[in-house]
Parts: sequence; C-alpha cells; structure tokens
Amino acid sequence: MSSLIFWKNWNPGQRFLYITSLGLLGLGLVALLFFHYRGIENTVRWEVLSELDEIPMPLDTLKLSGSAEQATVGPDTTQAQSKIILPGKGYLLKEQFVPVRSDIPEWLVFGYWGIVLAGLVLLLSAVTVLSRWWYIGVMMVFIGVLATSHLEVLQLFGSDKALGFGIAAALLGSVSYYLHAFRDDITIERRIFIFTVLVIGVCVFFSFFSKIQFVALTVTSYSLLPVVIIAIGFIGWLSIEIIAGFVYVVTHPRTGFGKNSLLNFLFITGLYLFSLLLLYFKITRQTDSSLLYLSPFVLYVVSVTVGIWSLAKRTENSLPFREAAVWLYAGLGLVTTGVMAFVLFTDNNPLIEVFEDAIIYSQLAIGTVFTGYIGLNFWPLFKQGKAVYKVIYKPMRIVQSQVWLIGGMGVVTLISLNRFHSIDQAQAGHYNGLGDLHTATQEYVIAEQYYQLALDMDFQNHKSGFSLASLALRQGDRLSAGAYFQQALHKDPTPQAYAGLSQALLNENLFFDAVFNLRKGIDQFSKSGELQNNLGYLYTRTAIADSAYYYFELARQNSINIAVPETNLLAFWGKALAAVDSANSLSALGLTKAEFKETKLLESSKISLSHEANRIALAQLTGERTQVEKVALALSSDSTLSVNNFAYLYNVDQYTQDTTLAPLLRQLINTGNNGNFYNELQLAHAYAEYNRDKISAFDILAAQTVADTSQKVALARQTLQFWLLKERTEEPAATASVASLKSESDFKEALRRHPFSIPTLQKVTAYFNQRNQPKTAYQFILNALRFRRDSPELQKMYILQCLHLRLTEFAEDGLRDLFSLTSFTDYQAFLKIYQAQRALIEKERESFR
Repeated sequence: MSSLIFWKNWNPGQRFLYITSLGLLGLGLVALLFFHYRGIENTVRWEVLSELDEIPMPLDTLKLSGSAEQATVGPDTTQAQSKIILPGKGYLLKEQFVPVRSDIPEWLVFGYWGIVLAGLVLLLSAVTVLSRWWYIGVMMVFIGVLATSHLEVLQLFGSDKALGFGIAAALLGSVSYYLHAFRDDITIERRIFIFTVLVIGVCVFFSFFSKIQFVALTVTSYSLLPVVIIAIGFIGWLSIEIIAGFVYVVTHPRTGFGKNSLLNFLFITGLYLFSLLLLYFKITRQTDSSLLYLSPFVLYVVSVTVGIWSLAKRTENSLPFREAAVWLYAGLGLVTTGVMAFVLFTDNNPLIEVFEDAIIYSQLAIGTVFTGYIGLNFWPLFKQGKAVYKVIYKPMRIVQSQVWLIGGMGVVTLISLNRFHSIDQAQAGHYNGLGDLHTATQEYVIAEQYYQLALDMDFQNHKSGFSLASLALRQGDRLSAGAYFQQALHKDPTPQAYAGLSQALLNENLFFDAVFNLRKGIDQFSKSGELQNNLGYLYTRTAIADSAYYYFELARQNSINIAVPETNLLAFWGKALAAVDSANSLSALGLTKAEFKETKLLESSKISLSHEANRIALAQLTGERTQVEKVALALSSDSTLSVNNFAYLYNVDQYTQDTTLAPLLRQLINTGNNGNFYNELQLAHAYAEYNRDKISAFDILAAQTVADTSQKVALARQTLQFWLLKERTEEPAATASVASLKSESDFKEALRRHPFSIPTLQKVTAYFNQRNQPKTAYQFILNALRFRRDSPELQKMYILQCLHLRLTEFAEDGLRDLFSLTSFTDYQAFLKIYQAQRALIEKERESFR
C-alpha cells in the first residue's frame, strides 16, 4: 500500500501540491475522454428549423330551430332544425434538425490555459533543480516554444514588436537561472509558489496591455503547434508504459505466473501489439473501419496513469524523484492532456489524427523494440520466476538508449510509409485553429482563407470542410455550402455533415438529391434520429406518406431531443385527420381519430412550444380534453413572434379561450412587429376576450372586418356572425337569471356574458337610472344596438334612454329608425309613450325659463 500511495510520507506542503496536481491531471483526463466521446457534438449543435402549416377544424356547433333560423338567415329556410358549424383553423409545426457550428466557448479557452499554465509552472519549477546541461537543454526548448508562439500578435502597448516574447523570456528565464545557479536551498514548494506568482503576473500583464479582443484565444491559436510538439514528445515517453505494466502483472508475486511468466508475457504483449497493428491499419485507412477498436486516446489515458507509479524506477538513475521527476511528469501530463482535450473539443480532425498517429506509431514501434529489450535482457529471470518488474530498467545486454534509437527509427519509418502526411496534418490543424480564431472575431474572409489553407494541406479533413460550409451559410452562399459539406464527408463523415448537405440541396430545390443523401447518411449512421427525422420530413412532401410516418417513429426512438419527431408525428396526424381531398396522399391512408387515440400522443407532454402547439391543435381537432402545458414564450426584446411562439399562442388561446392572454395579445398586436400574423392575432385576441367581455370581442372582429373586406378576414367575419347568432339562442337562459341580479357587479357581469338580453338590459337601465348613472346604462344599450340594429325592443330602449339624458335629437333619429323595424301598430303604441316622455321634458324646460 505504501508503494501505491508513495507520497504518503512526504512533507505536508509537497504532498498537498502533488495531490492537487494529480487531481488536476485526473480532471483533465476525464474531460479528454468526455470530449472524445462527444466528438463533433462539442462544437456543432443541433438546432431546430420550424415550418408553419395550418389545418381546417370545426370549433363550435349551433343548432337552430326553424323560427330562429328564419329570423336570422332568411325566409327561404324549409328545415325545422339545422346545424351551423363555426369554422376555424389550427396551426401545425413541422420541424427539421439543422447543424449549427458554435464558436469556441470562453470557458474552454480559460480551462485549457488553466491546465497548461499549471503544467508550465511545475515544469519551470522542476527544471531549476536539474543538472547544468539538462537545465540548459530544457530552457532552450522553453525559449524556442516562446519564440514560436508568436506573442507579437498580442500588440502590447499597440506595438507589433516581439515585446511579449522579450518580457516573458527575460522575466521567467532570469528568475529560473537565479534559482538554478544561486538558490539551491529553496524547496520545491517555494519554487512552485514563485513561478505561480510570476506566470499569473505575466498573464495579467499581457491581458491588461494587449490591444486585441480575444487575448487568451489568440495566444492559444498561435501557440498550438509548439505545444502539440511538446505533447508528442511526452506521448513518445509513455509508449513503453503499458508493456512495462504487463511485466508487473506477470512477474509480481501476487499476480504473477511464476516460471511460466515469460510465455504469458509474450502472449499478452503479442495480443496487444497485434491490436496496435490493427489500429495502425485503421488510422492509415488500410482496413475496415466498422470493426470495434480501442481508441488511441484510451491508450494514452491508461499509459499516463500507469506511468505515475512506474516513474520512480524509470528515473532512479537519472533524476531526483521527489525534487524533479514527479513534477516534470505531472507538468508534461497536464500540458499534453490540456492540448489534447482542447483539440478534441474543437474537433480539429488533422491534429486529432496527429495525436492518434503519435500514440499508435510510438507504442507500436517503440513497444515492439521494448518487448525485444525485455526478452533479451531478462529471459533468465523470467524462467526463474523472479520479479522482473523490479529490474526492468537495469538492462544486462541491450541498453535503453538503443531501444529509443531503434524505436525512434521505427516511428520515422511508419511516418514515411504514410508519406509524412502527419506533418501536413499538423500544419493543417494549426491553420484550422487560426480559422477558429478569426471566426470568433467575425473576420470571416480571413477565417475562410485559413480554412482553405488547411484544406490545401489536408484535402479531406472534416473540420475545414464543415467550417467553410458554415461560413458560406452565414454569408448566404448556399451553393458553396453544399460543396463544402460534400467535401467534409469524404474521409470522416458525420450525421451533421449529411444533414447540412441535405439542407443545402433542399434550399437549391434539389429535392431528390437531398433525399438520396439523407438515405445514404442513415445507411452509415443507422441510429441517427436527427437524420431519420429529416428524411421523414422530406417524405411528408411526397406521396409516400407511410414512409414519413415510419421514419418519424424511428427518430422518436433514436433522437436525443424526442420532442422534435413527436412534433412531426402530431403534425402528420393533424394533416391526415383533416385531409378531405381524395387526391391528398394522407387521406388515402384512411386514418381515424380512434387510431390516433391509440397512439397516446396526446398524453405525451414536452416542454416544447412546437410540440405543445401541435398537441393542442390535435386535441381541438379530435374533440379531446387535455391539460395545457404552460411553456415560456421567450419573446425577443421587440416582441416579435417566431412561428413557434405564434402557433403555441394561437392554438392554446383558441382551445382554452383563456382571458388572461388578452393583454399579451393586445401588446403583440400593438408593437407593429408582427404584421405577418396581424389578422390571426386579432382573431386570437377576440377569443381571449370572448368569455370576459363579449362586446369587446365583437368590437375586435367588427373593426377587423370593416377595415379589411378581403378574403384574409373571412374567418373573422364568419366567427362574428356565428357568435351573434349564438347570442340569440342563449337569450332564454339569460332571461331566466335576471331575477338573481342584485349588485352593480352582478349587472355588469351579466351584460358581459349576455349583452343583448332585453330583460337584463331593462333591469340594468332601471338600476343605473335610479342611482343617477344614466350614461352607464346608455352605453350598455348603445353597445348592444351596434350589433342588433334589427331589434325593435333595443331601439325603443335606446330612444327612451336618450330622452332620459335629454338627447332629444338622437331620440328623434332613433324614432325614425324604429319606424322601419316594427309594425305600424307597435310603432303607434310606442309613439304614445315617446310623446308623453317628450312632453314631460318640454314641460321641465319651460319651468326653467
């Protein structure tokens, strides 16, 4: 146990720093594996493109008796009873997945520099305790890294001179030399503290005095290549760790195989080297990539983990372990893990392949030579069943330097077999990094040039092709976008590239090409719910309706965001159930409401505007009752509606007639930014007002139909006519409830619900006249009269109330209108009442003279 936790007996300061370093390294390794697992999804997210559609649906039904109908519709009606349907429409959303490339997030850049700078601090601290020649060599490498990082791009104090390089090299180099040459009495903990302060100070200084926008990202992009070279060197150092681990397993007393350990070692190592050979064939495109392989990055994680415990034996005769070796190893591990994690997150394919080559080439070539080194040096000890792992780095025949020399030659040979393409890929990865930088700064022309340079160096790399396609889309060049998406598919196809290519082809009206490419993508990525959803969407535009349903169901099983395929399934059912045209492919399926109910789609609630909009539309269409999920609209600052917001708001308002939506709808209408939905919003506003104040709802529709006589407002006109007709059928119920009216609020509420009820209006008029509020009663009567010009009783009430308010001219006009509305006998009977009231008024006037 003591050998496992070898830092147990260190002093508290050293132990804390080392455990912190290991924790940071472990965090970096976890992030590396996570980014590797996510792949392109780190930088390319699936967004949803919504398309608005509509379906007709009945909203209400009204049964009229013969007399009522004749009074309303006309004298030609012969049926004793008829049914009138209020027509309406529901809005459906059909959705596609669209790949959108994201800029590099700030947290990634700062996290990267946090790990890399922590490694740099450990390296600078450990270097100062090395011997003279080791120190000089390492510092020369450090100065070289600074020089090739192009710190002049920081434009310190507005200058394009290499001030950044000079300041960093002078400050860090001078302090390092002072500690190395004159202060060997300072402990490693204090050295780490000193360099931590210095490195933080340099970073703050650069950030404060730099004249560029993205300091951290700029330095990351320009220094990426030298950091990658350092990482490759550390990967080479780790190339023998796994095989050394095999030696430990087969020769340790607890896990070993005794005198058979050599045979078991050669068998395990042979399998391992054979798997590396298969990996080599895979990364060089010489074998079928559909087989299951162990990722090179997993091999790196295993190697760097095993190396923590083998370091003491490897450096026993060359470096002081506690003062230098552990810190050098931790520092290099942090730098290498940080840059690999960054490259994996940004999906920089050329550099990813460079790291894969470095891991596989070094472990295959150097590992093979190291296996021979172990066999030739220690086979007698293997036969004796000795613990070979204890002396593995104390050779008897072949020395380690020969292993590194021959193994290095083997690595060069493997690189040369691939025509040194790894070098071109490293340069392409560097250009991709610069392209990402200028994309973030919105210098798209420069970014495009760097991505194009990357394509020149590595013609088929996915990163450059996809990035160029994304830039082309940002600039509205859909044709070029399609070509670049096609290029991105050559070597490392992804579902995102297939979806992007299909969308570009669709935008160019190449429908069948879009379908073909989606089918091709599904053949390669059979579990891509996003591609299945998009193919189903395209099939809805053809006569192959059953294929659309099939792919939507597949997407429902495989998509991460299942709300999208479910939204499309709801839209599919909506169009199918509403289809009445026999030429419609959906109507040919003969789907019924009962079959839809069996799908239980109405019971599936999602926090999605589109899903809920379609679900409520289907509930309205099928006449089912369901609970409406409250989904935040997420309106923009100028209250402009997206199609998702509009469909959800309209369908929910029409389904629930929720009065609380009225203020929001009024606001959306008045902004002037929703002209595309103006007529529909007016109708929705009327629905929201209907249950609160019917006169207000009638006014909204009347104003709309008077201002616009075109077909655009036909639905509003039909709705107004239906509601007015419905009021006639509800008058008996309103009359029956008049006796229960007592307070002012009761009267007002009754008139909001039944504004044309004559008994209610009569009682309301008497009530407000008695309380000396005749204008209130007058307004109620006037509101009713505006929509019931043909009612003699309303006209009589209006005339009398005008007289009550001494509006004699209005009363005279009303009397003339009444003459044309009622019979001569009724008119003469009312005229006597009118004249009596008028005489009283004249008498009052005479008394005031």
